[in-house]
Amino acid sequence: MDTETIQIVETAVVVVIILSIIFITLRKYWVKMNENEKLKNEFITIVAHKFRTPLTHIKWTSDELAQSETNSFKKEKLLDIQHSNKLLVDLLGTLIELAGSDDASTQIYDFKIYPLFESVKNMVDSLKEDFHMKNLFISISCESEDVLVNVDKNQLEFVIQSLLENALIYSSPGKNVDVAVGKVKNKAVFVVKDNGIGIENADQSHIFTKFFRAKNASRMDTEGFGVSLYLTRSILKRLGGRIDVYSAGAGTGTTCTVTLPLAKGK
Repeated sequence: MDTETIQIVETAVVVVIILSIIFITLRKYWVKMNENEKLKNEFITIVAHKFRTPLTHIKWTSDELAQSETNSFKKEKLLDIQHSNKLLVDLLGTLIELAGSDDASTQIYDFKIYPLFESVKNMVDSLKEDFHMKNLFISISCESEDVLVNVDKNQLEFVIQSLLENALIYSSPGKNVDVAVGKVKNKAVFVVKDNGIGIENADQSHIFTKFFRAKNASRMDTEGFGVSLYLTRSILKRLGGRIDVYSAGAGTGTTCTVTLPLAKGK
């Protein structure tokens, strides 16, 4: 194995180790914390700031290796590391915003016009292997690819990814997940419909509450923190949109509908 390949492998190993440490640390201390929301917010803020330094180091290292790499396969793997690292950096900013700290005001949204279908399709494609590994069939339809929205792309991708991952986690093998993009009057619409565990009636009024987890969701996924829907709604509010979640009850599946203003003149 040549030196460059070793460097790539070492960088990838560092990423995996850091992610493992992040998860183990979060779980260890989260379980010990009481229900005081202020303590939870302080913890999230501290963790987010502490993880910035190693992630920055990974970025510098992978950037340097990618610039000098001529082997197409190795370069592709380095670009994968860079992309994953960027997602983690973006997530840290979102976590700070979740904590509601003073640093939340620094989370500046960069509004530009993007085709909604392209963003959704790219995210579906990136997760398709995960769906297939769980024996879930995911389909995507679009009545018109000319559905343009004026959004922060990173934040929009976080919303799309969160909803798709929820469908992935809370659906049993052999089920279908249907994704659709379209227009309704002057709004762009993105829908994720699964046939998973659904939401019990008693829990439906709490699903957007920070740190809330439904009982059936906790049983199926013991590693969640109960923040994805809270974050999704908060982000969409800043993007001028909204999310509606419907379930007829436990075992009936869930439909998440995101609406966003169409880009002006579109």
